[in-house]
Amino acid sequence: MDRITIKDIASRAGVSVTTVSLVLNGKEHRIAQETKKKIIHIANELDYRPNQLAIGLITKRTNTIGLILPDISNSFFGELAKGAERKAAENNFNIILCNTNDTPVKDYEYLNVLLDRGVDGIILVPSGRGRDDTIPKCFTLLEQCQKPFVLADRIKVGDKYSGVTLDQEEGGYIATDYLINNGHRKIGCVTGPLGMLNAYLRYQGYRKAIETAGIVHRPKWVREGSYHIEDGVELSKELFQEGVSAIFACNDMMAYGVYQSAVRSGIKVPDQLSIVGFDDIIFSQFSEVPLTTIHQPAYQMGETAVEKLLALIMNKEEKNEKIIFKPELIIRSSVKDVTSER
Repeated sequence: MDRITIKDIASRAGVSVTTVSLVLNGKEHRIAQETKKKIIHIANELDYRPNQLAIGLITKRTNTIGLILPDISNSFFGELAKGAERKAAENNFNIILCNTNDTPVKDYEYLNVLLDRGVDGIILVPSGRGRDDTIPKCFTLLEQCQKPFVLADRIKVGDKYSGVTLDQEEGGYIATDYLINNGHRKIGCVTGPLGMLNAYLRYQGYRKAIETAGIVHRPKWVREGSYHIEDGVELSKELFQEGVSAIFACNDMMAYGVYQSAVRSGIKVPDQLSIVGFDDIIFSQFSEVPLTTIHQPAYQMGETAVEKLLALIMNKEEKNEKIIFKPELIIRSSVKDVTSER
């Protein structure tokens, strides 16, 4: 069936298109009550839905938000998207979801797609792979279009824009300190891409913890990844050769890669290798050896990102700000206490 229009309602009701438009837009104060009731009844009977694109041309608002994510196979981003969708729906906004597969050039491409669709604002989790000028280009484009946007989780070094994230350095510190308190001194670290502020701060938390404990920082115990399972698999092999007894993987996906690599190398977790992750995605509690990790409230972060974006959309005087959540250590079974072995 063709989409019902206000012309169809006007024809059925025997009134003008203008009269129908006034009633459906709540501006019917001079229209007879019986006519108003008749129009509303016919609109409901025909299951009329307004054309949001047409309305947007008039109101300059489409009630849509763009959400650009780097990797929807990572359940952390799935939870973030669920929180964002719920909060958007509460406020009568819809979300257009874009997945970049952690390819920086797609950040820019999807921004253009969303801007062409007339979205009212954008939530962006930048891609982590590669070191290029894509993100600055994205920021320049958004500023030129005067489009409100909020960054989430993967905030770049030097950002001046609104963002929702975790106290990443504190999270890295807590994770590493837990390993130290369990007697570990040879602690490897698989970082995220260090050009991203969240990865850099998690690494800084790791350094702060070992240096506070009087442990010499050894660069050969640190490997830079890009937050994917294969990074954990490949980079942990190098750390095994360095004789580390524990690894802090800066997200759970890389921690799963460390698990895989340990199994293939005949290394038992946690008896021979302790592991701490970061994110606390849902599968971490169901691993054969449940993963000790830093909890990030992904769902609440998605909600909060939408709340901030809507504030920027509704009020041009709204200030940019960073909203920072507190990390929490979730203790499971992947760390062995070796204090008695020292």
